[in-house]
Amino acid sequence: MFFADEHRNSQSTFHQISKATHNLRITTVAPPPSPHSSHCPTISHCWIYKRRLNVHRIIQAKHKQKIIKVKSKRTTKPFELIHSDVCGPFSMPTSAGHHYYILFIYDYTRYTSVWVLPDKKSKSCTSAYQSFQARVDSMGYEVKRFRCDNGRGAYDNMTFRLVIAARGTTYEPCPPYAHHNNGVAERMIQTITEKARSMMMDSQAPLVFWGEAVNTAVYLHQRTPNKGLTKRDDCDGYQAPYPTPYEMLQAFGKPSHNNDGNEISYKAPLHHLRRFGCYASRLIPEPQRRGKFNPRSKPCMMVS
Repeated sequence: MFFADEHRNSQSTFHQISKATHNLRITTVAPPPSPHSSHCPTISHCWIYKRRLNVHRIIQAKHKQKIIKVKSKRTTKPFELIHSDVCGPFSMPTSAGHHYYILFIYDYTRYTSVWVLPDKKSKSCTSAYQSFQARVDSMGYEVKRFRCDNGRGAYDNMTFRLVIAARGTTYEPCPPYAHHNNGVAERMIQTITEKARSMMMDSQAPLVFWGEAVNTAVYLHQRTPNKGLTKRDDCDGYQAPYPTPYEMLQAFGKPSHNNDGNEISYKAPLHHLRRFGCYASRLIPEPQRRGKFNPRSKPCMMVS
């Protein structure tokens, strides 16, 4: 009987503290009365202040950032919104001395482009974006909005802002310490890095080839069914017509059936794909051969 009463009292105390914590989340704790004040607090007032102070300490110790997930409305045209982020640095540089890579993800198609960078300074990131912009221009599209994190070295600088503004693109940086607002790019970096890591471990290639592995991972991702397309959870209930980013980009604005009523296929060719790190043999040109009985080829490893 004693244990039951004790358990009941502990539960009551826990609910009181929880209720007090809920009521004090948006309020501040008043300081205790001054000892020189004419008002002398009673014992009950001191106990209430002490309890509030303890609850305030609990809030300070356990306060966490609350992430509110809201269904967003996806774009309906390619290059209407671009997500971007920089990954690195990697301890082992590539053969060209690169330590980072930058991604550009198209919101509508989830098509991804990658550039390997020597650093994440404004000059390198701006040069990569200008190359990306030139590729978009060759396809006949324009970038309407650009979303990224609030990195000062990569995006939040005068050079990059001037390049964005010159093309009439809306710049949408995330608030400081709110990387979840750039979740599309963050998740894509995790996906590409995991694929590249798997290929490097399977092929046992030297770490200096991580840049080639990243490029291969992006190339394969463009031709792989994407959950962002097959299981889209938009607020407007839009369903993607194709499962892969490659098909979404190639088929946009084109008919799905020909004049005979047959469906037109926009699938990417896959017959040329080879396993990353597999054996390859490179033919030595005849002028470079030293003699009739010297080897005519050189053993290599395919990395792209």
